[in-house]
Amino acid sequence: MLTRREWLKWAAAGAAGGFSGCAGVSGDPCRSGPIQQIANCYAPKGWALWHGTERVQASHPDAYGPTLSITKSLAGLAVAKAVAQGKMSLDEPLHATFPEWRNDPAKRQITPRMLLQQTSGLEGGANALYGSVSDKGRVALALRVVDSPGMQFRYGPSHWEVLGEFLRRRLSEPTGNYVQRSVMSPIGLSSPEWRTDGRGAFYLSTGAKMGVEDLGKLGRTLASLLRGNSVNGFSAGTFADVIRPSAANPMFGGGLWQNRQAGNGARSIEVEDALDPTRSPGFWAGACLSPRHAANVVLLVGSSGQRVAIWPSQNRVFARLGSSRAWQDGPLWNALG
Repeated sequence: MLTRREWLKWAAAGAAGGFSGCAGVSGDPCRSGPIQQIANCYAPKGWALWHGTERVQASHPDAYGPTLSITKSLAGLAVAKAVAQGKMSLDEPLHATFPEWRNDPAKRQITPRMLLQQTSGLEGGANALYGSVSDKGRVALALRVVDSPGMQFRYGPSHWEVLGEFLRRRLSEPTGNYVQRSVMSPIGLSSPEWRTDGRGAFYLSTGAKMGVEDLGKLGRTLASLLRGNSVNGFSAGTFADVIRPSAANPMFGGGLWQNRQAGNGARSIEVEDALDPTRSPGFWAGACLSPRHAANVVLLVGSSGQRVAIWPSQNRVFARLGSSRAWQDGPLWNALG
């Protein structure tokens, strides 16, 4: 059976022709150097660095392609908008909306917040959800609970596709329509291509295609919210609650990887390398993105080199699209230190 990462890498990198760029060996110039050198390694499609709205460095900023798990941040923003509109709450029991769950003691405990933190207890669900699926919502709701809800961080599409089904039923409109109308249009993002199931329902775990410039706009909106400034119709306070991490993984919430533990003796990790197999809460408690950077720095992570790094206090955003499984974040943090 393929893991979640193998499914996504096959979709984004395999069809694109595999591994071009640097080889990743000792002494390799892709492991250290200025940002233009690092960003142009490992099959880049395009990238850009902004200070505020000014693009200060770039290569092929018109590039466009799959953003993979960066899509999760759009889902987090959709939830923030729905909460602010009074359409849902983060801690309501999902079984009130899902009659399919009402007789399952474990699923009765699951809340939207647990989905956003990926601590719902559901199995990851990559094999079930990333094949040829006619109704991903039905498949996601039928997945097994394998952990006590709220206790274990388990990365996978299950949480996000359950969230998509919840939003569809609660909002009484296709989730994709809501994301485009309430999230993408206010930010000024182009209408993307999305991965869909057999009914045409958008995947929230992966699948939005965007351009480098779009990722910059997304990053600047998130930077404003992270500084506590409401923008584009999003409440900064509500957004802060949506992205609140769990004790099971203090690094992750609402689609954002957060550097909260930098400066507390935490060690830097490569996020993609840490996702499989499932790690203990103790592992995540001692981890950070980079101890060299501020605790409020966040990273949006898509497999095979899709990245948006955000420095809220500096109003700085870096965005990259790529197609290589060899990409590593350590050299990026060093180059932008």
